[in-house]
Amino acid sequence: MLAAPNKVRAQQGEYVSDQQFYDELDPYGTWVDDPTYGNVWIPDAEDGFRPYATRGHWVMTDYGNTWVSDYPWGWATFHYGRWRYDDYYGWEWIPGHEWAPAWVSWRRGGGYYGWAPLTPGISINISFGNSYRVPDYYWVCAPQAYINRPNIYNYYVPHTRVVNIIHNTTVINNTYVYNNRTYVTGPRVNEVRNVTRQNVQVYRVNNSNQPGGRTSITNNRLNIYRPEIRKAPDARPARVVNAAEYRKENPNNGIAHRVGGQATVNRNNAARLAEIAKSNNNRLVRVNNNQPAARPGQPANQRSEQPNARPGRTQQPNANPAEQQRQQQQLQRQQQTQQAQQAQRQQQQVQRQQQEAQRQQQQGQRQQQTVQQQQAQRQQQEVKQQQQEAQRQQQEVQQQRQQAQRQQQEVQQQRDQAQRQQQEVKQQQQQAQRQQQEVQQQRDQAQRQQQEVQQQRQQAQRQQQDVQRQQQQAQRQQQQVQQQQQAAQRQQQQAQQQQQAAQRQQQQQQQAAQRQQQQVQQQQQAAQRQQQQQAAQRQQAQQQQQAAQRQQQAAQRQQQAAQQRQQQEAQKQQQQQEGEGHRTKP
Repeated sequence: MLAAPNKVRAQQGEYVSDQQFYDELDPYGTWVDDPTYGNVWIPDAEDGFRPYATRGHWVMTDYGNTWVSDYPWGWATFHYGRWRYDDYYGWEWIPGHEWAPAWVSWRRGGGYYGWAPLTPGISINISFGNSYRVPDYYWVCAPQAYINRPNIYNYYVPHTRVVNIIHNTTVINNTYVYNNRTYVTGPRVNEVRNVTRQNVQVYRVNNSNQPGGRTSITNNRLNIYRPEIRKAPDARPARVVNAAEYRKENPNNGIAHRVGGQATVNRNNAARLAEIAKSNNNRLVRVNNNQPAARPGQPANQRSEQPNARPGRTQQPNANPAEQQRQQQQLQRQQQTQQAQQAQRQQQQVQRQQQEAQRQQQQGQRQQQTVQQQQAQRQQQEVKQQQQEAQRQQQEVQQQRQQAQRQQQEVQQQRDQAQRQQQEVKQQQQQAQRQQQEVQQQRDQAQRQQQEVQQQRQQAQRQQQDVQRQQQQAQRQQQQVQQQQQAAQRQQQQAQQQQQAAQRQQQQQQQAAQRQQQQVQQQQQAAQRQQQQQAAQRQQAQQQQQAAQRQQQAAQRQQQAAQQRQQQEAQKQQQQQEGEGHRTKP
């Protein structure tokens, strides 16, 4: 069970008007006159701001789950009034007059808790009904086990998963009623203890008297400024921007920023809106000459004319000198107290700024570590890619070796074929000697030999074409070798860059860079060996071409010799025939 609150009414004995909202929040944002909701406040928050999500966490108190904000204006905007998301102005806060631990709606399911800001005009009973719906981007979800962690923002579920989670949850309708006031508690303390498996502490809410001070925890107490707000008919911001006119003049400078379906804000455009609010643009900005807000006991339309007079205290016109001196001393003490409080607030603000700087520095260190890890992973991937490239190059070398072997086999086959041709020429010579008896047969044989010679010429031409193709192939191989050399040079340059990067990293990365350099050197040596092999192949191809040319010249000489012998034999036969003809005459 939750303990009974020690003070149910906000800030017992402390009443302020809603003018304090306008005055206290003015340095941290911009007041805008909304056509529907009147004066609404646009926070000057960082990019990605979301109410009840950014810079804050949940604490279990005697009122239930209470939102503790790190913003100096969080005492007002997360415990009074409501939030809504405008398509142009982004998240805007509508002032309210009733304090609560948090104005949110709770859901549970699938091991997650979800919460979303209650929209204006929605009562607690309506928010518990099945008909109440808010856009999906209002919801924030986190695992139940981390609901009371101060760093719960590290466990928020990405928005792409929030939609599925929320559609499989049920409403948490737990409330706490005290003095006819109903508070939404969210998950009860026993449930939180079960899901977190921890003895969750319940803090007692303690009223702080420092407006604008940061909510703090001391021992078992949650110190928070929560005065009771009373409506003042003349309360208004010192400067307020006309929402409709500003949007009309700046249609593309909206503060709303939707990223991946998530509703956030654009800080640059919010700063632009704040600058316009400080300007003298009477058409967009309305300036109100405000007077100090009235406190209980002083009518709203009655103001003290005494300089530095405290609101709620009237001046006595006919006071005696002693009374005037006592009042003056009291005013001096009040001024000293106010100055001390202001100095204390400034000191607290400096401390908050220092803490924020430390948090940003830690975040930068975490981001730097993440970048270094990602860079190391990328280098590992590059090493793997280089290894794969080396394997592919080895396969290409193996293929080139196989191709060279096939070329050697083709050369051997050509040599065998040349030997067979030589044997055929010898056989042709022997056949020419046996064909001396019949000239016609010899002529036919000569014609057949000529045809064979022509075929040999054609074959020699084909061999020459083969040699040319081999030369072209050798040229292509040489180009490939040059490309491989260029790739090796690029790899060497990349290895040098990696080596320079590795010098700034750890010793393990230096060893990896050295191994990469050795691999690059091996690849260069392999490329040089490939170049030498290809040079040998080019020389071998040239030798093959010279051998083919010699074969062609030998065939031509053989053809000429055969033709000469055939002519001589034909002349001899003709002379013999002529001699026999002379002998046969009477």
